Amino acid sequence: MPDKYVRGRRLGYGVQPTDFDKSSLVLLFIHGSGGDREDWQGQLDGLSTLAGVIALELPGHGASDPPGETSVQSYTDWVVDFVSAMKLSKVFVIGCSLGSAIAQLIALSTRPWLVGIGLVGAGARLKVHPAVLDGLRRDKEKALAMLADYCLSPATGHPLRQEISQKFLLADPELIHGDLSGCNEFDVLDQIQAINIPTWIIVGQDDRLTPPKYAHFLHSAISGSELAMVPDAGHLVMMEKPSEFNRRLADFLARRALL
Repeated sequence: MPDKYVRGRRLGYGVQPTDFDKSSLVLLFIHGSGGDREDWQGQLDGLSTLAGVIALELPGHGASDPPGETSVQSYTDWVVDFVSAMKLSKVFVIGCSLGSAIAQLIALSTRPWLVGIGLVGAGARLKVHPAVLDGLRRDKEKALAMLADYCLSPATGHPLRQEISQKFLLADPELIHGDLSGCNEFDVLDQIQAINIPTWIIVGQDDRLTPPKYAHFLHSAISGSELAMVPDAGHLVMMEKPSEFNRRLADFLARRALL
C-alpha cells in the first residue's frame, strides 16, 4: 500500500491507476469519522478510467501514523500538505461527513490547485448529539454500534451492514471521539456562500446523521451547485450505492468540463 511522508509522518492512501498523470485531474476522496481508504473502494475501482483517484487516510486512520486530530482545521492542514507533497495541480476534493467539512474549508481558503468539491453526507454545521460523545466514554460498544446503524439506510443489506458494524466495533473510540468532536465544532454557516467553484452535493434519502435538509441548505447557499438525492441510501451513499454514486459524479464532472 502506498504512503507519503508529510511533516515526518506517514499518510496512507489508495490510488488507481498507480501511474496517473499528476498534471491531469485527480479525484481526492476524504473519508468520514473513523473511516479509511476502504470507504472509497467502489470509487477507486469505478472511476480510475476517468481520472487519477486517490483515497487519503487522515492521521490516525488506516495506515496513517497516529495520532488523529480533534479539529477539522487541523485535518484540513494535513490534506493541503499532502496535496503539496504529491505535487498535484488539478484536484477535485470529495469528502464524506468529516471529509465534507474538510472539503468546505479547502474551498473557502482558495487553493490554486482546487477545481471543485464534492460534498457527501454534508452540512455547513455538523453538530453531534451529546449522547454519542458521552457514550463513547461511558459505553463505547453501545455508542459505536448505534453510530454504525445510523450510517446506513434501513434498505441496506446485511453484508455491508455487518462490515460497517465490525469496522466501528474494532475502531479506537478515542479516535472517533476526536473526529466527532471536530465535527461538533465545525460551523461555516456564515461563510458558505463564499464558495464559488463547481460544487457537487450528494445525499442518501435515508441519511439520519446529516438529513437531506442539510444538503438542500448547502445547495441553496452555494451558487451554481448541483444536488443529487439517492433513494434507499443513507450516510454512506458511496458504499451503499457505488455505481449510482460514480455515474452521477462522472456526469457532473463531464457537464462542468473537468474531465
